[in-house]
Amino acid sequence: MKPFAIMIFILLFLLPGVTGADGVLDDLQVDNDADSSPLPGPGAGAAISDFPVAQKSGQPDSSTYEYRIGPLDLIEVEVFQAQELSRETRVNTEGYASLPLIGPVKVAGLTAREAERCIEKVLKEKYLQDPHVTVFIKEYESQKITVEGWVKNPGVFPLKGKTTFLQAIANAKGMDRLADFDEVAIFRTENGKTTGYILSYRQVRAGKQIDPVLKSGDIIVVNRSGSKAAWKLFSETLTSFVGWSVLF
Repeated sequence: MKPFAIMIFILLFLLPGVTGADGVLDDLQVDNDADSSPLPGPGAGAAISDFPVAQKSGQPDSSTYEYRIGPLDLIEVEVFQAQELSRETRVNTEGYASLPLIGPVKVAGLTAREAERCIEKVLKEKYLQDPHVTVFIKEYESQKITVEGWVKNPGVFPLKGKTTFLQAIANAKGMDRLADFDEVAIFRTENGKTTGYILSYRQVRAGKQIDPVLKSGDIIVVNRSGSKAAWKLFSETLTSFVGWSVLF
């Protein structure tokens, strides 16, 4: 057997996850047309086996989400026809916004609409007969989510409002080509307990799984696809040894 054929034989049978070039290329082609391809169901398998938390196949709760003001958020308070009472202020670490005349008002944990009603109540008790207040959230600092792993721009992102799983992936510039599109983990900690949920990116995009609404503190972990990684290693090895250009 010629040296080149021996090398190909060794690469095909020793690289983990590579059973043949055709199968790997089929897998890669699916990514280019995810909505029309068969969608395998999600499972609670190796995708999150490295994480010592409860594993649960399914989706986090997708109930209606309203952003709640928190410490370090920057808010703008406008009082109709009372510019001297209006102010842009940052919520302190204890959850209070300092406003002209009325002083600190507890706004942490409130939606913008609830904060408006709260400030109106204080103004009505002390200064104005029928105050009309508008609260704008200008900087979202208190609530964040994390997207890590095989996305194009992993990082920590502010939760500016109702944000779904697909929107979070889009904020991270999309999935890397070596990502596992069928098993993506979302970790959520509530009441001191962390739970891992498994989603299929393909199925969510196709509307076959719910696109869950994220909560502050959620962590999305996108793992690497074993077959794609193996094919990349295989192609790079071919390129380095025999000078081939492998296109995929």
